[in-house]
Amino acid sequence: MTNRQLACLLVSGLVLVMSLTGCGPKVFNNGTYVGVSPADDNGYAIAEVTIKDDKITDVKITEFDSTAVQKDMEAYPWEPAKQANKELPGRFIGRQDANIDAFSGATASSTKYISAVEHALEKARIKPQITTQYFDGTFMGRSEADDKGYGIAFVTVEGDQIKAVRLLEVTGENELRDYATCQYTVVLEAKDHLERAFVEQNGPEVDTFSGATNSSQKWIEAVSNALQAARLK
Repeated sequence: MTNRQLACLLVSGLVLVMSLTGCGPKVFNNGTYVGVSPADDNGYAIAEVTIKDDKITDVKITEFDSTAVQKDMEAYPWEPAKQANKELPGRFIGRQDANIDAFSGATASSTKYISAVEHALEKARIKPQITTQYFDGTFMGRSEADDKGYGIAFVTVEGDQIKAVRLLEVTGENELRDYATCQYTVVLEAKDHLERAFVEQNGPEVDTFSGATNSSQKWIEAVSNALQAARLK
């Protein structure tokens, strides 16, 4: 075999390998997908992930605090958290996964951002790896506010079953209600009753509690929104 023939053979083999690589099955649908992280007492994160040709091309991330209000990162006092919010989106670009390192000094926020991106990617998959209707985890939801405040729900889901619900309220003064000093006994009774009712019903379709209709309606809405945050399909 001549040198020229050998060179042609090598080039042909390289072209074949490249063509086979390029023709592999697509993993993701093109488009923009929204993922929500599980929540803790300090809040949660949302990621808006854009995918094109099986690569992440854009990521927008937002974080919400313990009262389910979006954080103002420009005014946020913890500098590492501000930097993480600015820098982490760029680390996802060009990837097919969310396997990046946490930002030093902002591990909790980083973990939420990464989880939110993972959930967005799962929604984008042509062949989902998760077959349940909801992601497992604890998700946070809130109701619309009125002059008395709004309701918050932490809903823990496992295998499409609600395992636990924790209900809170934010007052009209934008402070979490202190149930240890709450003088409205009926609200405490409603809270206890509804936390159990949502689990038993495995959803937000429960009756309001007599004497605490306003709080009940807010909690029902908050649970519904928490489940929406957990929804995969």
